[in-house]
Amino acid sequence: MGEPLTHAVMYDQELRDQIELIDFGASRGFDNTFIEHYLKILKSAAKGDREGCAYYSEQIGFLTGYESEVMKNAHVDSILTLGEPFTTSIYDFSKQTITNKVRNLIPTMLKYRLTPPPDETYSLHRKLSGAFLLCAKLRSRVKCRKLLEEVVGEI
Repeated sequence: MGEPLTHAVMYDQELRDQIELIDFGASRGFDNTFIEHYLKILKSAAKGDREGCAYYSEQIGFLTGYESEVMKNAHVDSILTLGEPFTTSIYDFSKQTITNKVRNLIPTMLKYRLTPPPDETYSLHRKLSGAFLLCAKLRSRVKCRKLLEEVVGEI
């Protein structure tokens, strides 16, 4: 037996100018509790709700509740930064500064983190960062807030 199939390339005869890539490594299930808390974190970020970001970060396991204020603030700042696309009606990825802002927070979080992030977030964040970087590369303008509201309801 060979290596397990991790991706496939598809060609749609009718579209002719489009190649589709399916990444089977991106298909991972998440339990309902994780999804509910993660969406509450996103919703809190979209509202600029620092307390909600911290509370749901504890509920999901990003934080223990015993972090220093420096760590808690860096973590919440990173969430609010990552939530920027959800704060406006249309987000212009060509003008994003999120990558640099989060990169500047990483040393603090690495130094003061008391617990590793939940296991689910490794694959989820890998997929989200790929989508984010693709949007930036394509200079996309996306109605991120509207998309989030379709999932979580009014923010």
